[in-house]
Amino acid sequence: MSQINYTKEVERAIANWVFAGEGASVTPIYNILKMGVDDGLEFLVPVHTPQSQEELMVSIEKVRFKEVDSSDPRFRGKYFIPLFTTQEEVDKGEESTVVNCAFGDMIRMLELRPNCAGFVINPWGKRLVLGRETLRGITLHTPKSHISFVKGSVLYMNAGAIVNAANESLLGGGGVDGAIHKAAGPMLLQACRALGGCNTGAAKITGAYDLKTADYIIHAVGPKYTGGENDETLLASSYYNAMELAWRNGCTSVAFSGISTGTYGFPLEEASKISLLSVVRWFDMHQDAVLNVYFCCFREEEMEEYQKLTQKKK
Repeated sequence: MSQINYTKEVERAIANWVFAGEGASVTPIYNILKMGVDDGLEFLVPVHTPQSQEELMVSIEKVRFKEVDSSDPRFRGKYFIPLFTTQEEVDKGEESTVVNCAFGDMIRMLELRPNCAGFVINPWGKRLVLGRETLRGITLHTPKSHISFVKGSVLYMNAGAIVNAANESLLGGGGVDGAIHKAAGPMLLQACRALGGCNTGAAKITGAYDLKTADYIIHAVGPKYTGGENDETLLASSYYNAMELAWRNGCTSVAFSGISTGTYGFPLEEASKISLLSVVRWFDMHQDAVLNVYFCCFREEEMEEYQKLTQKKK
């Protein structure tokens, strides 16, 4: 994966973690950061004195990994080093000269900086604070595919690919299908026309066009629910094929909308179980892959069904 893609995936993992809210798993962030350490991920680092870095730490009121209170004796006289994914993130704050530094080298340098409490990624935007304990956890982490359940629309997720619950024509429709076409703009419709439709249980891929939160849109066609034996097979196939397309096109993250659970009438209880088992099956068949998967639950009932399934597994 190229450097620009690594920094993009770091931003996406942080944005999705913030969007998911309280209790969201940090595994997607750990995955991309550890992969980045192993592959030479670089951040932009300001050329600052420790004093100005200490002022940056004091300006941070609340963070997600832990509360950082400047009056806490543990942080007295200590500072956080700001790291930026892009020049655009740098320019959101005070003017500063920056240099490229490898993330792995920065972690190792902490041994020579006893007063440095850790790093802050993109402090002027959707920031992420990484204390020493968290950084140790990242260096020891083994990247692995992971499933997250998120309350909200797939349109708000940042991912290599988002999965549209499409119809066989691929020309748009109601619900999430229509919303994705509207967000991606007229070039998506042109691209979909060129694909010549898609069979039920299959999936096809296009660019994301005006939808800036993803690189690709995967159009997965689920079955209209009939209660027949083939419904489960076709729905499972649409999820599995979407996963295959995401992986083959170099995605490290994919966000699903609920396939066939809208106007196609697939019962939520059955559809949730099939979708989860299909993705887990894909993981089993691709054990060397690392893919962060997000199930986006637009309705509260969808989240409740996934919660029931995951609680049973515990």
